Amino acid sequence: MIDKREKRYQAFGDFLGRFVTDLNHLSEDGWSLLVEGPRDSRAIRKLGFVGDLVTVSSVGRTGTSVFRGREKVVILTDLDREGAVLAAKFVKRLSHEGFKTSLRERNRLKVASHGVFLHVENLSRFAPSEA
Repeated sequence: MIDKREKRYQAFGDFLGRFVTDLNHLSEDGWSLLVEGPRDSRAIRKLGFVGDLVTVSSVGRTGTSVFRGREKVVILTDLDREGAVLAAKFVKRLSHEGFKTSLRERNRLKVASHGVFLHVENLSRFAPSEA
Protein backbone atom coordinates (compact mmCIF):
# COMPACT_ATOMS: atom_id res chain seq x y z
CA MET A 1 0.00 0.00 0.00
CA ILE A 2 1.35 3.41 -0.99
CA ASP A 3 0.96 6.03 1.72
CA LYS A 4 0.00 9.64 1.07
CA ARG A 5 3.57 10.89 1.34
CA GLU A 6 4.87 8.34 -1.17
CA LYS A 7 2.03 9.20 -3.54
CA ARG A 8 2.91 12.90 -3.36
CA TYR A 9 6.60 12.09 -3.93
CA GLN A 10 5.70 9.98 -6.97
CA ALA A 11 3.41 12.70 -8.36
CA PHE A 12 6.19 15.27 -7.98
CA GLY A 13 8.59 12.99 -9.86
CA ASP A 14 6.04 12.70 -12.68
CA PHE A 15 5.64 16.48 -12.68
CA LEU A 16 9.42 16.93 -12.97
CA GLY A 17 9.51 14.79 -16.10
CA ARG A 18 6.94 17.05 -17.78
CA PHE A 19 8.61 20.14 -16.32
CA VAL A 20 12.00 19.33 -17.86
CA THR A 21 10.34 18.52 -21.19
CA ASP A 22 8.75 21.99 -21.06
CA LEU A 23 12.14 23.56 -20.24
CA ASN A 24 13.65 21.79 -23.25
CA HIS A 25 10.86 23.13 -25.48
CA LEU A 26 11.49 26.65 -24.19
CA SER A 27 15.17 26.23 -24.97
CA GLU A 28 14.30 25.16 -28.51
CA ASP A 29 12.30 28.40 -28.75
CA GLY A 30 15.39 30.46 -27.86
CA TRP A 31 15.21 30.64 -24.07
CA SER A 32 18.24 30.19 -21.83
CA LEU A 33 17.89 28.72 -18.35
CA LEU A 34 19.56 30.54 -15.45
CA VAL A 35 20.29 28.54 -12.28
CA GLU A 36 22.27 29.48 -9.19
CA GLY A 37 25.35 27.29 -9.37
CA PRO A 38 27.12 24.18 -10.65
CA ARG A 39 25.24 21.73 -8.39
CA ASP A 40 21.93 23.10 -9.69
CA SER A 41 23.27 22.81 -13.22
CA ARG A 42 24.26 19.16 -12.69
CA ALA A 43 20.88 18.34 -11.16
CA ILE A 44 18.94 19.88 -14.07
CA ARG A 45 21.15 18.08 -16.59
CA LYS A 46 20.69 14.80 -14.71
CA LEU A 47 16.91 15.28 -15.01
CA GLY A 48 17.30 15.50 -18.79
CA PHE A 49 17.59 19.19 -19.62
CA VAL A 50 19.67 19.55 -22.80
CA GLY A 51 19.23 23.25 -23.59
CA ASP A 52 21.28 26.39 -22.99
CA LEU A 53 22.11 26.52 -19.29
CA VAL A 54 23.83 29.41 -17.51
CA THR A 55 24.81 29.82 -13.86
CA VAL A 56 24.63 32.99 -11.81
CA SER A 57 28.38 32.76 -11.18
CA SER A 58 29.14 32.66 -14.91
CA VAL A 59 27.08 35.83 -15.41
CA GLY A 60 29.08 37.39 -12.59
CA ARG A 61 32.38 36.48 -14.27
CA THR A 62 31.64 37.26 -17.91
CA GLY A 63 28.46 39.33 -17.91
CA THR A 64 25.50 38.75 -20.16
CA SER A 65 27.65 37.62 -23.10
CA VAL A 66 27.38 34.16 -21.52
CA PHE A 67 23.85 33.97 -23.00
CA ARG A 68 25.42 33.72 -26.49
CA GLY A 69 23.04 36.06 -28.26
CA ARG A 70 19.87 34.66 -26.69
CA GLU A 71 17.60 37.39 -25.41
CA LYS A 72 15.11 35.39 -23.33
CA VAL A 73 15.94 33.92 -19.92
CA VAL A 74 13.99 31.55 -17.67
CA ILE A 75 15.12 32.20 -14.12
CA LEU A 76 15.13 29.05 -11.97
CA THR A 77 16.72 29.96 -8.67
CA ASP A 78 16.11 28.05 -5.44
CA LEU A 79 12.63 28.28 -3.95
CA ASP A 80 13.75 29.71 -0.61
CA ARG A 81 13.91 33.37 0.45
CA GLU A 82 17.47 33.83 -0.84
CA GLY A 83 16.47 32.34 -4.19
CA ALA A 84 13.54 34.76 -4.42
CA VAL A 85 15.83 37.72 -3.73
CA LEU A 86 18.31 36.50 -6.35
CA ALA A 87 15.53 35.94 -8.89
CA ALA A 88 14.22 39.48 -8.37
CA LYS A 89 17.75 40.86 -8.74
CA PHE A 90 18.24 39.06 -12.06
CA VAL A 91 14.81 40.01 -13.40
CA LYS A 92 15.71 43.64 -12.77
CA ARG A 93 19.27 43.38 -14.11
CA LEU A 94 18.46 41.39 -17.23
CA SER A 95 15.34 43.41 -18.05
CA HIS A 96 17.40 46.58 -17.75
CA GLU A 97 19.86 45.09 -20.26
CA GLY A 98 17.09 44.30 -22.77
CA PHE A 99 16.41 40.63 -21.96
CA LYS A 100 12.96 39.14 -21.69
CA THR A 101 12.78 37.21 -18.41
CA SER A 102 10.37 34.66 -17.00
CA LEU A 103 9.70 33.39 -13.48
CA ARG A 104 6.78 31.24 -14.66
CA GLU A 105 8.68 27.96 -14.49
CA ARG A 106 10.11 28.80 -11.07
CA ASN A 107 6.57 29.48 -9.83
CA ARG A 108 5.28 26.22 -11.33
CA LEU A 109 8.05 24.31 -9.54
CA LYS A 110 7.31 26.09 -6.27
CA VAL A 111 3.62 25.16 -6.39
CA ALA A 112 4.32 21.55 -7.38
CA SER A 113 6.93 21.03 -4.65
CA HIS A 114 4.50 21.97 -1.85
CA GLY A 115 7.43 23.53 0.02
CA VAL A 116 9.21 20.19 0.32
CA PHE A 117 12.01 20.74 -2.19
CA LEU A 118 13.43 24.24 -1.88
CA HIS A 119 16.78 23.69 -3.60
CA VAL A 120 17.18 22.90 -7.28
CA GLU A 121 20.24 20.73 -6.57
CA ASN A 122 18.05 18.31 -4.56
CA LEU A 123 15.83 17.59 -7.57
CA SER A 124 18.43 15.20 -8.98
CA ARG A 125 17.08 12.46 -6.69
CA PHE A 126 14.16 12.24 -9.13
CA ALA A 127 16.43 11.57 -12.10
CA PRO A 128 15.78 8.33 -13.96
CA SER A 129 18.14 5.69 -12.65
CA GLU A 130 20.79 4.49 -15.06
CA ALA A 131 20.86 0.78 -15.83
